[in-house]
Amino acid sequence: MGNERDQDPGTVDWLDLGPDPDLGRAPRRPGGWRWWYLLVPALVAAALLLTRNQRVTQPVAGADRPSTAASSSPSPSGSALAARPLPESHSPPPHTGTPGSGQSTGSTVGGSGRAGAGAVTVTDLGRPLLKVPADWELFGQGPGIVVRMELGRGRVTRTSVPVVGSSRPIFFVVGQDRVLVRPMDLVPGYVVRDGKPATQLPPALDQAASAFPGPDPWHVWAETETGTASALSLLTLDGRPGGVQLAIPKDATVQASDRAGNVLVFGIGGMYDLRPDGMHRITSGTLLAVGPTRWLTLECDESYRCESVVIDRATDARRTLKTSLDSYEQNAGAISPDGRIAALLRPNGLGSSNVHLLDLVTGGDRLTGVAIGSDQTLGGRTFVWSPDSRWLFVTNGAGRVLAINRAGRTNPLDVHVGAVGQLALRTAPR
Repeated sequence: MGNERDQDPGTVDWLDLGPDPDLGRAPRRPGGWRWWYLLVPALVAAALLLTRNQRVTQPVAGADRPSTAASSSPSPSGSALAARPLPESHSPPPHTGTPGSGQSTGSTVGGSGRAGAGAVTVTDLGRPLLKVPADWELFGQGPGIVVRMELGRGRVTRTSVPVVGSSRPIFFVVGQDRVLVRPMDLVPGYVVRDGKPATQLPPALDQAASAFPGPDPWHVWAETETGTASALSLLTLDGRPGGVQLAIPKDATVQASDRAGNVLVFGIGGMYDLRPDGMHRITSGTLLAVGPTRWLTLECDESYRCESVVIDRATDARRTLKTSLDSYEQNAGAISPDGRIAALLRPNGLGSSNVHLLDLVTGGDRLTGVAIGSDQTLGGRTFVWSPDSRWLFVTNGAGRVLAINRAGRTNPLDVHVGAVGQLALRTAPR
């Protein structure tokens, strides 16, 4: 049979489907199908509209489903929450290395293989970025990107994140195994776990008015509403209650981290340090710089005679400096962990501020030659000290990160990180 059909291509096979179901019925009117021609376009338009709505609402509708691209890491307080994928990012492609600066591994986590939403690119430079301990990791965040720089290993991880169109401060917290980014505007924040694509913040953190580093790498302070008042709640990195809640006075406003695991609050009478044992006034004047062991303030008497004061945080001992500091930016400085050097910002009249190093023992003031844009200072954390007080890491907001030593000499890190505006440093827990 098969050979006969091959030889006679004109053969036609008929399949008998039984009696004609329309046999004996009245003929259909030719116009009876016209309503289909009107209905089909309407159905197609409705399907397209439904598909578009599903695409827009997909991140919210799927918020409670675990992501296949990222998973939560367990915290000491209990099981982790499911990670929620973020809407697609339209950030620029991550930098994958330049000639002579190492090679990118080309590893892209999160699916599509293109440098868009969820792209994670790792570049091994083959040499240290700086001769420091291997556990020092410098993090930076900017529009469309979070960067992790393993300084001693010479490895750089770039994660594409949603671009937040905001000129207001962005809260940037580095935890033990992830980074939390919480904009002040009513836009979603996100979390970047080490080596994973960005996902939405847990609801408790995403709904917080502000977020600051906690007393340890597993917790964060979040400003939350408690009825008609607000409070600082200690939460785990997964957004679970940490067992501590501190009331914020009605007339006080949360300002920034105190760089020692607690939070600065401005209220009646001056600046306070809000700690689990209550409010502690730092100064009735101006707070210029903060560090884990010292405060630097500008204080005036009743006749407006002002002086620069160094305050020991452990003993509250006060010492006056002869150096005038009335031209420096408020709440913008960082004091080295050993309490010796304060990094300060002084506006230069050109739309940016120069970085100065002030010796808190001798009062010597050293200009570094590094300038920071005024838009960077809105979010704070434009520079951070190394744990050994040897290096001050600064971002110029134009793709470069600089390491400044105590003498004011600048050592640019040999890597381009993009428009990073905030920095934070992580080391292994001791």
